[in-house]
Amino acid sequence: MCICFSIGNCGSSLPKTNLEERKQFLKAVGLPILVSIQPRHNKDKKELQLFIKTENLTKVNISKFQILFFASDGNRQLLIPDESKTPELICSIQKKIQPNSIYKCLVGPYVFTQLWNSIQVQSISFTTEDQIRHVIDEEDLNDVILWL
Repeated sequence: MCICFSIGNCGSSLPKTNLEERKQFLKAVGLPILVSIQPRHNKDKKELQLFIKTENLTKVNISKFQILFFASDGNRQLLIPDESKTPELICSIQKKIQPNSIYKCLVGPYVFTQLWNSIQVQSISFTTEDQIRHVIDEEDLNDVILWL
């Protein structure tokens, strides 16, 4: 699902793409990141893999970044990957994410006993270079996530 927001061109004569509009909106409302998630999966084999790109839209370095996911079945029951003891699927970037740069993270591949039906982002958190921890709250998750 992709939610696009329209905002003015701010005097620019170049047409903006939906991605550019999304970034401009996030900067204007103070949301510091844009996360693109591309699921790569084979449901028939009960496999799940997520390719994630994180872009720092702030003017400060992000020193630590983490996204917590869950996979669920058709009955909305959380699934535990075959080789795990807990259901959490985590993308963690421990490198410094500089302003206006993109970092990639691969989650999986995971194999489940049951067929998975959906992927839910539980939380996104990051720490800025001044060691302040930030959490993107539930109401803002859809604004900062682009599903590809």
